[in-house]
Amino acid sequence: MIKVLKGFYDLKEGVFRSAGQEFEATQERFDEINKKLPDFVEWTEKQPEVTTPDVLSD
Repeated sequence: MIKVLKGFYDLKEGVFRSAGQEFEATQERFDEINKKLPDFVEWTEKQPEVTTPDVLSD
């Protein structure tokens, strides 16, 4: 997962990436963006979604 820290136009995908947005991508894609736009994105591990039954189970 890539988390956007500063908004930028993603030329490869043809979309504007807003600050706070997260999107699925490979580590290689992250490295490519981070090389051209340092400090605009950060790599985040995808967290498993926690649901109410998971929290309330015995």
